[in-house]
Amino acid sequence: MNELGAESANPSLLVAAREALGLTQNQLAEELTHLARADPKISQGYVSRAEKGTLTVSGERLDLFAQALEVTPDLLTSDAKLWSLGEGCLYHRNRASTKASTLRQLHAKINLLRLYLQRLGTTVAVERTEFRLVPLQVGGVDSPEDAARALRRSLDLPKGPIESVTAVAEQVGAFVVPMSLGVREVDATSLHPPGEAPVFVINTDAPPERQRFTLAHELGHIACAPAPDMDAEEMAQAFASEFMAPAALVRDDLTAAPITPARLLQLKGRWFISAAALLRRAVDMAVITDSRYRTLNTQISALGWRTGEPEPLTEEVPTVVPSMIAEVVRSTGSWDTAAATAGTTAENFRTLFGPMVTGEAHD
Repeated sequence: MNELGAESANPSLLVAAREALGLTQNQLAEELTHLARADPKISQGYVSRAEKGTLTVSGERLDLFAQALEVTPDLLTSDAKLWSLGEGCLYHRNRASTKASTLRQLHAKINLLRLYLQRLGTTVAVERTEFRLVPLQVGGVDSPEDAARALRRSLDLPKGPIESVTAVAEQVGAFVVPMSLGVREVDATSLHPPGEAPVFVINTDAPPERQRFTLAHELGHIACAPAPDMDAEEMAQAFASEFMAPAALVRDDLTAAPITPARLLQLKGRWFISAAALLRRAVDMAVITDSRYRTLNTQISALGWRTGEPEPLTEEVPTVVPSMIAEVVRSTGSWDTAAATAGTTAENFRTLFGPMVTGEAHD
C-alpha cells in the first residue's frame, strides 16, 4: 500500500498520463464525460482537483480515468517518482523554437516509458549490462572531450569511427528506444535517475546520421558531470563531437584535401556522421576559417542538404528493449497481456514497441 492508499490515484501520474497524450484538462474532462455518459458534464475543475490531490480518485472513478488516459489502474495508483527539468537527470535536444507544451508532453512520455520498462523488467530476465558508468567531473581540469576519450578507452572501442552508437549505449547499460515524436523540433530526450539505467528516446523522424550524433549527445549527459557554471547542452555537444570524430584521428582526413561539399560527403561515408557535423568539426578545430565555414554553409543550404543530405546512413537497431518486449509477449502469451503488465493499453503498447520487435512477436 502506498501513502495515497492502495486504490487511490497518484496525482502526479494523473498529470503525466494526461500530458503524455497531449490533452488539456478541458479535453480530458470531455473524454471522461463521453466515457461515463455523465450528465451533468464532468468539469475541468473536477480534473484539476483530482490532479492536485484534493479529490480522491478511486473505485469506478479510478477505472474511468485509467480508460481515458490509456493506462492501467494499478499504474495510476503506484507511488513512482516522476522527474522534471532541473533535477539533473532529464534532458532533451531541441530547437529554441520548440513549444513548451511539446516539451511537457515529451517529458511525460519518457517518464511513463521508464515506468513501463521497469515493470516489464521485473517480469522477465533479459541479458543486459548493468549500468555502472561513473560520470567524469568536467569544467575544471577535465573537459567533455576528456570524458569522450575516457569512455572510448573504458569500452575498448576501435580508434576509428563508431560503428554503432546504439550498441555503445547498450554496452554501458542504457535503454535505447527509437520512436517517431511527430515533430522535427526535438531530436531526443533522455532520463537517467540516480541508481537507474538511463532511457534514451531517439526521434526517428530525423535522418539516421542525425540520430547517431544525437544519441552520442545524450551519452554525454551520462558520461559527464558538468560544473555548476557549465551549460549542460554545450557540454554534451562537445562530448559528442569528440566521441564521434576524435580530433587526433579526424584531423588528417580534414586536412588531406580542401573542404568542399563533395569532400564532406566522402568523409561522411568514412566517419558515419553528417556532412554538417563534419563541417562544424572542421571550423571548431581551426582547419577552416569562420569565413570559409559560412560560405560552405551557404552552399550546403543551396543544395538542399538542410532537409536531407545525400547518401543517408543506415538506421541503427537496438537489441535490448526489443528482446525484452518479445520475451514478455512470449511469456505472457499475448500483446494484450504484455501491455497490461507494462501498465498501458494494447494499442499504445504496440505503438511504442511494435516497430522495434520482430514479426514473430506480433503473431
